[in-house]
Amino acid sequence: MHSRDPALTTFWDRLNIKVRIGSLLFDVLLNDNIVPRPLRYVQEKHNHAAFELQFVWSGSGKLIFDETEQILETGSIHLIGPNIFHAVQPDERNPVVRSTLRFTFRSDNENELWFPREESEQLEAVLNSVTCCRLPAPTNQDPLFRLVDEIRSEIETPSLGSYTNVHSLFAQIIVRVARAIRLDNGTAADYAMPKRVKDDLRSHIIDVFFMNYRHHLTLDMLAAQLNLSTKQVNRFLRKHFQTSFKQKLLDTRIEVAKDLLRTSGLSIEHIAGEVGCASTHRFYALFQQKTGMTPAEYRSRHQADASPPILD
Repeated sequence: MHSRDPALTTFWDRLNIKVRIGSLLFDVLLNDNIVPRPLRYVQEKHNHAAFELQFVWSGSGKLIFDETEQILETGSIHLIGPNIFHAVQPDERNPVVRSTLRFTFRSDNENELWFPREESEQLEAVLNSVTCCRLPAPTNQDPLFRLVDEIRSEIETPSLGSYTNVHSLFAQIIVRVARAIRLDNGTAADYAMPKRVKDDLRSHIIDVFFMNYRHHLTLDMLAAQLNLSTKQVNRFLRKHFQTSFKQKLLDTRIEVAKDLLRTSGLSIEHIAGEVGCASTHRFYALFQQKTGMTPAEYRSRHQADASPPILD
């Protein structure tokens, strides 16, 4: 006779795990069967309102649906669709040891704009095509068993970020299962990975531009690289960097100068040239305006005792 530990069942059943993949929201339904255990009795025909994944860790048996049989054997993984009647017959001498997890999903069209719509559409189409299938190439399914183990470990011994990890692990299982089914049918995804929007690309161009702080840089030069007007460049800088062109260039040069003053033995005059200030006098003025102390005072306060001697 089949029996379960009510406390363990209650613990797993009460877990609320949702996984979003694009516009698809998955509800993961767990019970104590996520823990591998031998099946020592025949499960008569029954069905579920959810998809059910069966992972066979060892042993053997049969999965029966309609008039079709699938062999349950070590390393095999089986996906049963919603409302599909099925039965399980374990081998009497070598009963199947399995774990199961169930899930439902729905489309709510609330995916992020950057998420490729085709991905969730194709994933939905693959899953909706399933009645009862065995994933191909059982010898290649080791990663899926590992993911189930990791999920169980994260839930049983929670730590910082455990829910996020569980979310990610379930997403990987769902995608790997759908991919295996799709490849077994001889088809593959035919959509492009999302590309960055112009603002993201412009941020990278700006980062590279200001790395040339040693050279003479102007707002017009950056505007030409971004293909924007100078006013548009400053608006962009204020929006994404909370600063102006002039201030960002000054901040970059002063921050580099502070590092050199603190960690090198270069003279202050040399450092002024290193950060793109042609006039040492102007460097002194800008540095004091920004930090409230002269370069020499900053060096004296922050340079380590073991710093190298100052070079002329």
